[in-house]
Amino acid sequence: MPWKLEFTDKNRLLKVHYLGKFEAPELRAITLEIVAALMEKQTLRLLLDCHEAHFDVPTVAVYQLPELYDARGLSRQVHCAVVLPKDGYHKELFEFYEDVCRNRGYFVQLFPDAAAAVAWLKGT
Repeated sequence: MPWKLEFTDKNRLLKVHYLGKFEAPELRAITLEIVAALMEKQTLRLLLDCHEAHFDVPTVAVYQLPELYDARGLSRQVHCAVVLPKDGYHKELFEFYEDVCRNRGYFVQLFPDAAAAVAWLKGT
């Protein structure tokens, strides 16, 4: 499904916009690209806008994401704001992701809209 990656604020913020339905293989592939982009530009702020997306992935795939971050050497100084799907689709997966990441030392926070997410990121 479509997704877009863009740097803003002179490469200080990476915005990723998801649109449509995503499954585990797509999530993993996109995640690898996001991690590479963060590391290449040495960016510590990430906005994952899932407002118009549906993720149909098993819980284990979400659980493994911090392991992927560790394996790629992603800094634990990265702050990630996640905008929840507008219809609440699989909200429990996002809450699980937030918990798993925090337990592994990554800063992740969930938000109902992009404005609140960007405000949080700019304050970190």
